[in-house]
Amino acid sequence: MNERYSVVISLEAEADIDRVYDYIAFSVMAPETAVRYYMGIYDTIQKLSRVGAALAVSQQPYLRRLYGTDVRTTYYKKMTIVYNIIGDVAYVRRVIPGSLIP
Repeated sequence: MNERYSVVISLEAEADIDRVYDYIAFSVMAPETAVRYYMGIYDTIQKLSRVGAALAVSQQPYLRRLYGTDVRTTYYKKMTIVYNIIGDVAYVRRVIPGSLIP
């Protein structure tokens, strides 16, 4: 699949990523790990420009209720990246720990 998508990250997702960084850097006291994690999340998000629609629609009722029946997910380590494909845009809605999804 050669489709390309623009990637848009919501303010909520940006805040989610910042919270993850702050937690690792300041609560766990591992700033180098925080930088690697931060970069890994953004690298995974940028891959959506190439593979966004190739990933399956989520079947998780909780996510479908909040973000629509076309919601998709991808993962970086234990983080769930929640997004929708809207036209030619991969719109990242949230980046949340997978353990918080019921």
